[in-house]
Amino acid sequence: MEKVRSFIAVNLNPEIKEYLTSLQTNLNVPETKIKWVGKDNLHLTMKFLGYISLEQTELIKSILGKITSRCSPFIIKLSSNIGTFPTYKMPRIIWVGIKEGISELKELYNSIENKLSNKGFPREDKDFSGHITIGRVKFIKDKANFIQILKRIEVNNFTQEVGSIDLMESKLTPSGPRYNITAKFPLLKQ
Repeated sequence: MEKVRSFIAVNLNPEIKEYLTSLQTNLNVPETKIKWVGKDNLHLTMKFLGYISLEQTELIKSILGKITSRCSPFIIKLSSNIGTFPTYKMPRIIWVGIKEGISELKELYNSIENKLSNKGFPREDKDFSGHITIGRVKFIKDKANFIQILKRIEVNNFTQEVGSIDLMESKLTPSGPRYNITAKFPLLKQ
């Protein structure tokens, strides 16, 4: 039985993707090795599902349709700074956060978590953190200098309406993952 690597996401508008790509360019510091997320792959993950069967995909689609029919569209706004996971001292993931719309994102996330865990999908082991991963750190020679550069960047507070969430397919390729929308779920509540 074929399984597909999948996740649930809020996709970003082209203006935000373009802007985040320009931030990556500003962070191309000598003696660092960072795998930047490609412009087309930038998104806000709601839930990573892993490899799921066609049957599970149909169940997830049904659940997401019910959840989004009870949600209204809302606005998100990028936060002003760039963060790292797990910490600044040990940067592994470089991300841009969400400053407005976070309560709506959390509500959506909690609905997804609750409904999917009721159907046997494992819960996330950490709290929801609304963020957009822009890079994965492989190596940084001078961490202190790099963190100073990160902290000096003032992120523009771009906004976007979240009018849908998407079930995404992730195909792993030698040149990096390729994401495709499997199904789109508009937020329909008036």
